[in-house]
Amino acid sequence: MDTPETSPAPLLPAHGETVPAQNRRGCLWLLAGALGCLGVLLLIPLIAIVFGFTSVGLIAQNVQGMFSGAPLPAAASVVSSQTLLVSMQPLGQLVTVSVQLAQADIQVTVQQGTGNLCGFSANHVAQGTIEAGIDFATIHPENITYQAESNTYTVTLPAPQLTSCRLDYIRQYDRSTTLCAVDWDEARLLANYTALLSFRDDALEGGVLTRAQQQTQVVVEGFVRSLTAANVEVVFETAPAPLPVSCQPQAPQGWTQDANGGWLRPGG
Repeated sequence: MDTPETSPAPLLPAHGETVPAQNRRGCLWLLAGALGCLGVLLLIPLIAIVFGFTSVGLIAQNVQGMFSGAPLPAAASVVSSQTLLVSMQPLGQLVTVSVQLAQADIQVTVQQGTGNLCGFSANHVAQGTIEAGIDFATIHPENITYQAESNTYTVTLPAPQLTSCRLDYIRQYDRSTTLCAVDWDEARLLANYTALLSFRDDALEGGVLTRAQQQTQVVVEGFVRSLTAANVEVVFETAPAPLPVSCQPQAPQGWTQDANGGWLRPGG
């Protein structure tokens, strides 16, 4: 006897019919799976933000990296503060010479603690710039005279001076091992101070002011001659000019230097 054929159950219930319990469970599992996938997609950016990947591009790169096995790129963020106006001053200087100097193996050794238990040392390499010229702010009308007979202008200028001293770069290396928590920046500040003074003194001993005077004479003579078509004579005053503030750095706070060049800090 032949078994009567049965037609497959309809995918959607007819009007007025209820969905069988088995079909309802299947729909619930399908919905739960879709929500789970959506949750994973939302969880990835959340995890990325928690771990510091705040850029959409970085998030995409790291998601791609997780599936491809590629190493994750390094990420960084920079938070800046408000700019503060420290000082403002007019400039009337003619800088005619700029000297760049470098110094390596600036060793700073700090002895501290009982039996030098917390002592430490580090080496430094530094690069700085020393500039020299004249200060036009000290020039007045009486500093310029004219002799009609010889058609000559005489310009009296202040003595050349250092106009600025600065440290452009300093790096610390070869740190010693120590059992204590030490302030490595303290050693860097001592090296910074020592290097800047050394650059300043070496530039002075190397004749930077003489070179600045020669260059200033060439510049001023050429400038006045081009304006007046007259003869020009440049005379320099002999009184030494004071050092600018940038060439007189302050010693690191809390430290004093003795006559032998050593450093002391009260309280260890």
